[in-house]
Amino acid sequence: MNTPYIAVQIKEDVYTQMKALHLRASKPISDEDKALGADLLAQTYVQLLDTCFTHLLDELNKTQPDKMLQDASKVIHKVQSEAQHYIGWLIKFIANKRVPPVIHHFHDMVHLLNLTGQEHPYIVIPVTTTYAEKASDVMNALASKDSTRIEEGVELLIEAIETALVPLVYTPKDLMGFNFVISKTINGVINVLHTLFKHTLRKLPPHIKVESYPAVATHFETFLIRK
Repeated sequence: MNTPYIAVQIKEDVYTQMKALHLRASKPISDEDKALGADLLAQTYVQLLDTCFTHLLDELNKTQPDKMLQDASKVIHKVQSEAQHYIGWLIKFIANKRVPPVIHHFHDMVHLLNLTGQEHPYIVIPVTTTYAEKASDVMNALASKDSTRIEEGVELLIEAIETALVPLVYTPKDLMGFNFVISKTINGVINVLHTLFKHTLRKLPPHIKVESYPAVATHFETFLIRK
C-alpha cells in the first residue's frame, strides 16, 4: 500500500468467519448469518477502540496508576458494551437481504499484513498524508518528552477514531438502508457515545506524566502505518 493507513488487527477467528460469511453472502443469507454479521461488526468496533485507546490506557495505568486514567478505561469499556448492545438491537430491524452489502464491504477492508514479523489480518483504513505527517511530527515531539504537545497527541488519537467511524459505522448504516426513524435513532446513539469518549479523553493530558509521553508515541506507531 502506497498511502498511510490505520491498521486494526482483528482476531484470527473473526477473519476466518468473515471470509466464510462473505462466500455464503453470494446467496440469500439465513437469520443465523445475519446475527453473525452483526456480531463480527461489533467485535471489529471493540477492537478499534482497543487498538487506539484501551491498550494505551492499560499500559499507562501499569506504569503510572491514576484515577482519571482508570475512569477513562471504564468509559471506553462502557462505550464498547453499548455499541455491541445497539448493534445487536438494530440488526432485528433489517431484512436479511440488506446485510450482504455490509459483509462484502467489511471483507474488502481486511488485508493480511506483516507488520510485526508475522502475518495477521487487519482492517485497513486510509488516512490523509497531512494527518500522517502531523502525527509523525507530534509523536516525535512526545518521544522527546516535549510537554507542549500532549494535547495534540490526544486529539490525533481521537481523530483516528473519527476517521475509522466512517467505514466502520456510517458506511454500513447507509448500506443497510434504514428508514428515517431508525436512522435518526442510530445517529443519536452514535453522537452520544462519540461525545462521551471525546469528553473523557480530553481530560487526560494533565494526568499523563511526561515520562510516559514516549509510550504514547510508541503506541501510535503500532497502528498508524506510514508508507
